[in-house]
Amino acid sequence: MMTMIEIQKIAKKYFSENLNSLTKTWLLFFLIGFKFSYAQTPDKIDALFKEYNSSKTPGIAVSVIKDGNIIYQKGFGIANLEYGTPITEKTKFHVASLSKQFTAFMILKLEDEGILSINDDVRKYIPELPNYGKTITIKHLLTHSSGLREQWRLLEMAGWRLDDVITTKQIFKLIKNQKELNFLPGDRFMYCNSGFTLLAIIIERLTKTSFANYAHQTIFKPLQMSDSFFYDDHEELVSNRAYSYQRVNKKLKNSRLNFATVGPTSLFTTVEDMSKWAINFQKMTIGNKKIFQSMSLKGQRNNGSFVSYAKGQFVRNYKGSKMIYHSGSDAGYRAYFARFPDLGYQFILFANASYINARRETYKLINLYLKDQQSKNGTNNSRSKTFNYDKTKFIKLSNAEMKKFEGTYFEREEKNYRKVQLKNDTLYYIRANGGSSKLLPVGKSNFKMLGTPYDVSVNFKKNDYGEPILELRVPDIMWLWLSKVTKTKTPDDYLGSYYSNELKTQYDLVKKDKEFYLTHPRLDDIKITQITKANFSSKNRNFFDMRFKRDKAGKVVAFSVSNDGIKNITFSKK
Repeated sequence: MMTMIEIQKIAKKYFSENLNSLTKTWLLFFLIGFKFSYAQTPDKIDALFKEYNSSKTPGIAVSVIKDGNIIYQKGFGIANLEYGTPITEKTKFHVASLSKQFTAFMILKLEDEGILSINDDVRKYIPELPNYGKTITIKHLLTHSSGLREQWRLLEMAGWRLDDVITTKQIFKLIKNQKELNFLPGDRFMYCNSGFTLLAIIIERLTKTSFANYAHQTIFKPLQMSDSFFYDDHEELVSNRAYSYQRVNKKLKNSRLNFATVGPTSLFTTVEDMSKWAINFQKMTIGNKKIFQSMSLKGQRNNGSFVSYAKGQFVRNYKGSKMIYHSGSDAGYRAYFARFPDLGYQFILFANASYINARRETYKLINLYLKDQQSKNGTNNSRSKTFNYDKTKFIKLSNAEMKKFEGTYFEREEKNYRKVQLKNDTLYYIRANGGSSKLLPVGKSNFKMLGTPYDVSVNFKKNDYGEPILELRVPDIMWLWLSKVTKTKTPDDYLGSYYSNELKTQYDLVKKDKEFYLTHPRLDDIKITQITKANFSSKNRNFFDMRFKRDKAGKVVAFSVSNDGIKNITFSKK
């Protein structure tokens, strides 16, 4: 069947000739054979992305598929700013974490062939991995529930810059050297690229060929994705590629990427080729129903609850329809792929500048098409402006009972401070921008936040160290904890050199102009800010939770670090 793009080209050719109006009309109906209802006019879509239609800036490539047919495909902006090469549907992009669904497909294909089971112990295929006392299965790797520490955080903390040459061998050495897990396998979801690096190693060991070659033979070749490949050699030449850019002080600069590692990342492809992969979810030229159902089956924690991640893909509901999606982000490359299997829509968007929000731009497309879909169905899934607490039983607390919760709280991920303040017999949660919300009590230390679209719980409690924290929860959406700031004078016995045996690297803690800094020979100095007596944080994402430890005699012996990919890695004082 012809794609909408091919139909448009044929129509343009014939309409340019001297056909009468009736002939043109009948020809158009004959060529299309599609429902007009799912084709937005190209001009309408072009208008969404007009800001990228420039000969002087990076840009995007876009593809929209409906019921297995490409109905829109176009490039905007420049692939190579030095040569002025325009972006087209055939421009090759590094698509970062979109690679994961290809890795997941290959693993599930091997399972379908009886070569492995996703319930197998990973150490069956990678015996070099430490025995953590609990079994990590292939399924744990696929669903980000292994408890393994995140490879990019390990590399950065060990002194790598992400524009260094980074190979799978280097990453594997770091993974093998970790003595602890972040959590017990299956207990939690924590996004972890390390798991997909191990999946790539398993694929290579079982197929006795390179990961890149196996992907070519089993996916790219049969789907005729001739412009797609896994980039496992950082010196390999790539024709017709989009280069990666960033904006620094309003000036465009290169954003280098020298990865030679595969599994979680490093797929180069075009929106034209990616559309073939997207269509295969429906046509199943490769794979089968069992494989694709498994790919979209949500992961399950040990306690029976489900997470929003399946295998190489996230799953959610958007505007009343099931949405399966993933994003990608490395250096200046950005990518987004979303599909709505019940509606037959698939959306692909690639970008080559770090300041381009691929998710936001893709949602422009999604909302354009789904708006029409909702109009046809007569549905409206808009969320009310404020959550209804009519059935919630609030209690009365005295000012004295609430005043103890007043103070400044530090939110580590956004590096922002929040305040809790008692005014006119009511507690208020005050944000960094000055906006505030009432907190009404439902328990002695439990409150509900008013004025938001969500059911927000605010709980005042103590952490494992006996320090006061504010816990903020939104069911199935968000969980944050904020430390209450209780600064004291920072003792100078924290100063000194600290070494991590797991990372094979050293940081020196020094004092400059009354401020404390971590220094490393390969990295910029990292300023750390005191939150409590022994707890510090930093704007550097790798050191946003840092805690000093003393022995029984009161001597400083170490500090531990936690972040969004690593929990409690230890640096011992020398």
